[in-house]
Amino acid sequence: MEKQLFALGYWLGLVSTVLAFVLRLCYFFGVTLPPLGPPGGNGLSYRTFLDGAGLFFLLAIASWCRTPKP
Repeated sequence: MEKQLFALGYWLGLVSTVLAFVLRLCYFFGVTLPPLGPPGGNGLSYRTFLDGAGLFFLLAIASWCRTPKP
């Protein structure tokens, strides 16, 4: 189970990092994107994906530490 959590956390962290990087580049170059999120609510920004990436990488590290070593 820990190996599956490690793999899932790693790949979700990687995808979130790439999305945060792409959104930050869009903001940097002034490209306006349609609002991400519910209408009338707070939208998703690059910071949301960056925080998610940190959480998923932390999950991957924690599950790797719990994996039994030979």
